[in-house]
Amino acid sequence: LPLLVGALFATYYHLLVAPAPSYYQSLFLSLGSNDTAAAHLRALTVRPHLAGTEANALAADHVVSTLSSLSFPTRVTPYEVLLSYPVGRSLSLSAPGRDATAFALVQDTYPGDPYAAASAEVVPTFLAYAASGSAAAEVVYANYGRREDYAYLASRGVNVTGKVALARYGKVYRGDIVKNARDAGAAAAVIFTDPKDYTPGKAFPDGPWMPPTGVQVGSTFKGVGDPTTPMWASSEGCERVSVAKAMSTHDMPGIPALPVSGRDGEEILRLVGGDVAPEDWQGGDGAPVYRLGPGPAVLNLTYTGNETIATIQNVISVIEGKEEPDRYVILGNHRDAWTFGAADPNSGTAALLELAQRLSKLQNKGWRPRRTIILCNWDAEEYGLIGSTEWVEENRAMLTSRTVAYLNVDVGVSGSGVDASATPQLDELLKQASKKVQNPDNGTESLYDLWMASDSSLIGRLGGGGSDYSAFVQHIGIPSVDMAIGSGYAVYHSLYDDFTWMEKYGDPMFRRHVAVASIWGLVALRLSDEEILPFNYSSYATELEVTCPLELSPIPTFSELSIFSQ
Repeated sequence: LPLLVGALFATYYHLLVAPAPSYYQSLFLSLGSNDTAAAHLRALTVRPHLAGTEANALAADHVVSTLSSLSFPTRVTPYEVLLSYPVGRSLSLSAPGRDATAFALVQDTYPGDPYAAASAEVVPTFLAYAASGSAAAEVVYANYGRREDYAYLASRGVNVTGKVALARYGKVYRGDIVKNARDAGAAAAVIFTDPKDYTPGKAFPDGPWMPPTGVQVGSTFKGVGDPTTPMWASSEGCERVSVAKAMSTHDMPGIPALPVSGRDGEEILRLVGGDVAPEDWQGGDGAPVYRLGPGPAVLNLTYTGNETIATIQNVISVIEGKEEPDRYVILGNHRDAWTFGAADPNSGTAALLELAQRLSKLQNKGWRPRRTIILCNWDAEEYGLIGSTEWVEENRAMLTSRTVAYLNVDVGVSGSGVDASATPQLDELLKQASKKVQNPDNGTESLYDLWMASDSSLIGRLGGGGSDYSAFVQHIGIPSVDMAIGSGYAVYHSLYDDFTWMEKYGDPMFRRHVAVASIWGLVALRLSDEEILPFNYSSYATELEVTCPLELSPIPTFSELSIFSQ
């Protein structure tokens, strides 16, 4: 009898007394804190924190300390993975009748830069996993370095074999830029940040655009995960392929390569001759005439890299579900950055921690999720989505059977507008959630209104290896979302992606950080709390009708089947 009474009381409380999920959703939205988000971002970006470095371990400590202080069980999951660091590099330009010019390959600080001292810790400009080696050859200008650009060069009789290919950022992944140069026969590749695309207005610190010496660094690895443990986890003592074998795969660039600034790129192009490049290959106002080459400009490039096994650290925090603890709603963001990482990725990290503090306040009001929520802070995303991929590989069977959805935020804030991508069954949930969140730039509107007015009003699809959703979507087929406020920014992967840039141009009041945390958390609450999962598969059906139209064939008769016609 006591057991029956207890069960009846629990049922009565659950049905009539316990607040509905919508109550906690509204409470969550009311608890946003600009100051909390700003404080976390400032703490996370005080030093550059590249994967595998002591500074990134300290950033992990901040995440662990914050989540542990909220009484969420939190642990660090380390992996031993192949990372790439520069040891030496040089680049000089020469031409007949002209002395050679050595490029400094340095991103300049500015008067009054509060991060000038810390900038000494920023990794020298490089392209991770580029082959060590040297090349001295004439320059060929390859526009954005796409396959069609090399096809055009071939149609104009420009031979790239043995040359140094000069391409600009902007249309394809930098790993593809280098790979396409290699496939065309180039001995080396140089990628520059064209002012036409990255500095159409005032440069930082006077405006949001890339300064003349700004350089976009990054990885050129085209795969995902640790290159030495393809399809299995890089756990301690695991079997792995040799570094030499990993570096020789088709996913690696295979040739020396360097990134340079817009100023250096234009200086090179001033000395390139040959036919004038097409109009859509040209630079902006004040740029030299871009010509195809080859030569007479000659680049002498040397690069030495150190590919080494290093320790990375994922941070995993769990809020256990009450009714369905073995079903997981996973939120993820990466922590490692090429430089200070104010936008990429720590605007997302700050939003994750601000969101977590709101969830803790919900717990203090009696909330517990129906399903388990897992908060993940990944490491080594910048090198090739390594931390998230290794975790998925290590826990593949469990995650495949238990995960409800994966919700990713990488660059949480980089400006105005809304940018979201998802697997189709989450389209409607994203729209519904955005209607509940206030527009951070206009308090009389919703985030949905801002989204519909932006250039990226359509929900994109999660293809390729753009961020940490990749392993969840492509390896184990988990419904996933990737969302951000802003859709690109000029100082991406450069020295200037720091707290000052964010405070002046990305999100001066930190309302956008609160907004991205709000929609992220609201989607998570609906997926974790509602008894019936809010998936809508009509979008999937529509998508399949468009992308995979069925051609129906007449059903054969028995006499037409081969088994009966022999």
